[in-house]
Amino acid sequence: MLTINHNDAAAVLNKNSLNTTSVLSKTIERLSSGMRINSAKDDAAGQAIANRMTANINADSAVARGLNDAISYAQTAESSLGSVSNLLIRAKSLSIQAATGTLSTADRISINGEYQQILAGINEIANQTEIFGQYPLATSKPDLPPALLGNVQPINTRFPEAGKSYSFTSGVVPLAYIPAGATNIVISLDSLAQDDDVQLFTRDGRHLAGTPINGSDPDFTWVSKGITDNATATAKLLVPANGFAAGASYNDTDLIDGGPAWASAGSALSYNGMNITYSGDGDRYEDSTNGDFNNGRIASNSLERLTLDNVQEDLIVVVVGNGSFNSTLTWGLLPEPTVVPATPPKQSRPMEVITSANFGQPVQSDSIPATPSDTKTLGLNNTTLLSEGDIAISMNALDKALEKVSQYRGTYGAKINRYESNKAVLNQHGTDMQSARSRIQDADYAQEASELARTQILQQGQTAVAKLANQSPERVLALLRG
Repeated sequence: MLTINHNDAAAVLNKNSLNTTSVLSKTIERLSSGMRINSAKDDAAGQAIANRMTANINADSAVARGLNDAISYAQTAESSLGSVSNLLIRAKSLSIQAATGTLSTADRISINGEYQQILAGINEIANQTEIFGQYPLATSKPDLPPALLGNVQPINTRFPEAGKSYSFTSGVVPLAYIPAGATNIVISLDSLAQDDDVQLFTRDGRHLAGTPINGSDPDFTWVSKGITDNATATAKLLVPANGFAAGASYNDTDLIDGGPAWASAGSALSYNGMNITYSGDGDRYEDSTNGDFNNGRIASNSLERLTLDNVQEDLIVVVVGNGSFNSTLTWGLLPEPTVVPATPPKQSRPMEVITSANFGQPVQSDSIPATPSDTKTLGLNNTTLLSEGDIAISMNALDKALEKVSQYRGTYGAKINRYESNKAVLNQHGTDMQSARSRIQDADYAQEASELARTQILQQGQTAVAKLANQSPERVLALLRG
């Protein structure tokens, strides 16, 4: 049937031409990109699989870089530990030499001088070994500076060891402060015949225990320091530099000034949840008829004691006097307030190393332990080669230090071997994964080139046939002209 509204041949030709154009476009896209899957419409499942494989390949690459860094870290630390080992071996040789009985005191002093330089060298290596901003050999417990109240240190820095006697110079400045949270504090004082008196204050200036400033018999030591009333106490003592709060003013409303003698329980005070006792000042126990009462000298009883059961707020301890004194401190619990400096101290810390991070799987990691190698950690602080007893202690400490350093080096060697093995596995895994991904998403150029040739031939044929299909309307015109 010959019609003018519909050209069946042209319609069939147009449909086939569209299909050919679509196939040709896809073939050209694959050939130009090198990828069989360029979008989800090409192969949704294949794209999802290829994406997971890509994630694993990239993860393995990142893990391998991390392992390289971990190997560099371990090699750097192990190399420095080798230098520490050599210094320890030399120090051991010096200790054996110093133990020889034929050496004079001067000879041992000379040997000890080299020994101390070796210890300083070990600390220098520990503090200067740095990689990636880490210090693998630095101390694991750096000494942080104490938190000060004004210029006043916490009491634990003044009494490092419980029960040990320490000597101090008295005056009219605070000895230390007792931090809140301390328990069962006992301060014992021996003023050594001169009159040195322990005083306890709150930071706002409340005088809780000690000797009186006011009254009919103000204490000699306060008067000798020019502190004779509330105003002079506030001006000369209760200042921020001495740990007191700004605006503090002297108040002795709750002051306890001791009992009749040292041996007694003393006088007691309950203030702000704290139970305080004070034995009193020995100078004020003495007989005034002999001229010894409150004169700044002690004939027989030079001891004082101050106790606190539960410290609820920071308290200032002042020892007022004109000489020196010995004092001991015991405690149940004693916080150590410290300040973290703006620049963190060098510190050896464990380092986490990622060993695997496959898609959909838990991250696997390994830890390189801290390996502090300073003389404090190695147990060599304060060791000397000056006497037979010191030498024996030093030799034992050196053996333990060398053993610890050898263990550190063994740990680093094992970590290096492990990470090298992990890298080899990751490299093989990455190679296999890339091959598998290629088989899924890469274009087969031979197949695509054949398809390109086929669709180009079809397209050229369709162009030629289009001329024949368009001849049908021309025949209709020929009939009308007939």
